[in-house]
Amino acid sequence: MLSIYRFDEKSGQLNPQSRIRPGVWINAVNPTPEERQQLQDKANLSEAFLLYGLDPDEGARYEFDEDNDSHLFIFDMPTVTRDARKKVVYKTGPLAIIITNIAVITINEEPIPLLSLFSEGKISNFNPEHQSRSVIQILYQISISYLTYLRDLNKAREAIESKLQHNLRNEELYGLMGIQRSLVYFMMSLRTDRNVLEQLKRTNPLNLNEDDQDSLEDTLIENQQAVEMAQISNSIINETADTYSSIINNNMNGVMKFLTSYSILLTIPTLVFSFYGMNVHLPLADMKVSWIITIAISIALAVVLAFQFWRNKYF
Repeated sequence: MLSIYRFDEKSGQLNPQSRIRPGVWINAVNPTPEERQQLQDKANLSEAFLLYGLDPDEGARYEFDEDNDSHLFIFDMPTVTRDARKKVVYKTGPLAIIITNIAVITINEEPIPLLSLFSEGKISNFNPEHQSRSVIQILYQISISYLTYLRDLNKAREAIESKLQHNLRNEELYGLMGIQRSLVYFMMSLRTDRNVLEQLKRTNPLNLNEDDQDSLEDTLIENQQAVEMAQISNSIINETADTYSSIINNNMNGVMKFLTSYSILLTIPTLVFSFYGMNVHLPLADMKVSWIITIAISIALAVVLAFQFWRNKYF
């Protein structure tokens, strides 16, 4: 599907268009073969850049096509999906942003909610005619979206930690593992995105003016903040996992120590009764109250041993 927008100077908003012409923004979502051909013929989009944009495994990078005088930006952005158990899963996926001499083109296989902020006019001063500035605005919003999702992950982490303080269950531990996996995706994507931003700042292939360079610097700052937040969250989860692993081990050691101590205490009466159960002549065997004496001896030895265990804090 191709969605074409052009900026209206009078209303200050983007208006949908029916055809491709200079100065438009084209949002291509899983385009059909006919739409792909239309992008190549009317938007001067090279086939290679089109295929790069549709590849879900493309890594973040910048590339320039001298033949078509077009720029390709592959920028990783956070995405939210649901797994088989209907639980929210945070991952990252590539978004292709291409500048040709006709249009600014964004390509992805799935609809991207973040781009609706631009199409619905929620991002002020987004004018596709100013191609370089438009690209920087998109990159800036992607960098901000990382911070939003990281805050959501931190809230989910805190909720799981609160549950773990009351009850150690595998479900909460799996939840922490899922959050940590998302943080790993975020950190890897943020680093590759930063490489693209630093390349833009260093080489300035878009001939950015001073205002646009300031916007690019702001994007770098947001990216760095997201990297630091992801690293801190990941470190907290690692420390939390280590702490609860130690707690589980300590609890297990306590249970084993408790069971071992009581096993030893129960062994004492068994030994005494075993001696008096043998078919040989033993002291007190001829007395009518010998069984009471046997029980008393067993209890006395067990009490003495239990007192020693208590003094040594075995239980």
